[in-house]
Amino acid sequence: MADPGREKDAREMFPLDISPEEYAAGHAHEWLCFSFDDYRYSDHALEDWIQRLGDILFQRTGAPSLAELRQRYLTEAQPKAVEQRESEEF
Repeated sequence: MADPGREKDAREMFPLDISPEEYAAGHAHEWLCFSFDDYRYSDHALEDWIQRLGDILFQRTGAPSLAELRQRYLTEAQPKAVEQRESEEF
């Protein structure tokens, strides 16, 4: 289980008013490491949202690819910015 501090951080960090699919389309490239899905959360909506995001990021349980999600959710110009960011050195 996530401790209260981690659960608070997750609530503040993730916009539950959009789907994990939409979030991944626009923000997956910003995550070098993702471990929020290693924990369970007392808030069931938060738990489901984070687990789904983890499924997408790690391509588990039939999750759509980031390419599919970017095509579905991003404007025409946004994928170019994502590609540029992904090509930058860490």
